[in-house]
Amino acid sequence: MSNIEELNQKLVDIETRMAFLEDTVDTLNTTVFRQDEQLTKLKHHNNQLKDQLKQVHDALDSAPQDETPPHY
Repeated sequence: MSNIEELNQKLVDIETRMAFLEDTVDTLNTTVFRQDEQLTKLKHHNNQLKDQLKQVHDALDSAPQDETPPHY
């Protein structure tokens, strides 16, 4: 194999690897984007649950603790 053929083969190998890496980067970017969307939704849901829990806690705190039931 001549030097030019070797260089051509190396160039083809490099271009092939680069195409594979570009595809991998695109796939990773898509994955990160989707995970960011999911994380945003989960944070919002978590905040809603915290608010609901606080409301339940506040309602329990305001309920009379030692009230005698009316049938006694």
